[in-house]
Amino acid sequence: MKQRNIMARGVALAIGSMLPFGMAACATPPHPAVTAQAPVASRTDVPDRAAEAALAEIVRRHGVVTAGFGVIRDGELVWERYLGEQSPGVAAGPGTRFNVASITKTVTAETVLRLAGQGRLSLDEPMVGHWLDPDIADDPRRLALTPRTALNHSTGFPNWRFFLPGGRLAFQSAPGERYSYSGEGIEYLARFAERKLGQPFPDLVQAVVLGPVGMTDTSLVAQRGEAATSIARPVDEAGRFPGYYCRPAEQGGGCRAEDSYAAADDMVTTVRDYALFLGAVAVGDGYGAAMVADRDRVQTDKGDQAIVDCASLSSALCPDQQGYGLGFNVLRFGDAVILEHGGADWSEVSLGSIETPSRSGVIIFLNAPNARALAAMPELIEQIDPGSPFLGEYRRWLANARRP
Repeated sequence: MKQRNIMARGVALAIGSMLPFGMAACATPPHPAVTAQAPVASRTDVPDRAAEAALAEIVRRHGVVTAGFGVIRDGELVWERYLGEQSPGVAAGPGTRFNVASITKTVTAETVLRLAGQGRLSLDEPMVGHWLDPDIADDPRRLALTPRTALNHSTGFPNWRFFLPGGRLAFQSAPGERYSYSGEGIEYLARFAERKLGQPFPDLVQAVVLGPVGMTDTSLVAQRGEAATSIARPVDEAGRFPGYYCRPAEQGGGCRAEDSYAAADDMVTTVRDYALFLGAVAVGDGYGAAMVADRDRVQTDKGDQAIVDCASLSSALCPDQQGYGLGFNVLRFGDAVILEHGGADWSEVSLGSIETPSRSGVIIFLNAPNARALAAMPELIEQIDPGSPFLGEYRRWLANARRP
């Protein structure tokens, strides 16, 4: 897992999008409709007592500090469980807020889609008229940057500029050319939206997503003092707490400024709030059917970063299409579409998915040193979603992380 410079405001590695787009059709060739197994999110059962006991054992064995789980059926949270402590001596519960890293991007994306649905901006307008990063002021490719290229990760930007020589933002490819997962692109989009509409981006998020959906325990803004105490307390491998929105020295050190925001990383939310959000996403709340269809189609081919390794599966278990849409990974199984995103950073791993039209989904939020959380994730998915299309990806990431 890569590290980040605190000044970059996040190198959240998007699990489910992490090795994450361009306007190409999915590279995965068409396959027969799923017959051996429907998408797992369409199951109507929830974890039984044996599975719940197994979850507790996995969390204990891997040293996960705080865990929150949810199962959504027909758009409603029908099962939730919390394990571990929110902070020393305080048990985790429904009010525990988790830093969900790159899942933040889904709320940013939904904000922009709703603003587009209201006619306040267009997904295909040039962003240069309202926001231009000085680092790319002389690059003619700046003219091709649109909200769509940011949402489907085809801006051509790196994940974060500090990975580049001199720490300056630069294009790695032309906008729309290929998939290039980029937190920079999402932050660029937020700057564009707030300048075009004359409002701070967190205020836009509150007005068009958090408020209408009822997400009262969710924030993109860094909080301190009493407001932060409900956040699952992050610790390093030695059990040290560097502070909320802070990083230990070995991870680059530093803290986010109070009241600063990030559009691509560090959102805190509860299982219940994010379940409300996924339920609203499933029905396209806030915009019409045409934009739902646009959001749910594969817009960028992820190539060798595809979620499902179809070469190792029977065709019946492989999606008809897979790639990235507008703010989510998209897996299509016949008429069913699964939207998914995840996140990982030094102290968290998270996953959220929703299927349409069944409106069934899964949430897993883990607060733990990254290596422990990543080791636990495949086992936890097996208990909650035994046939999950995301299980193989987590197993591959874990295997890669354990390579000498």
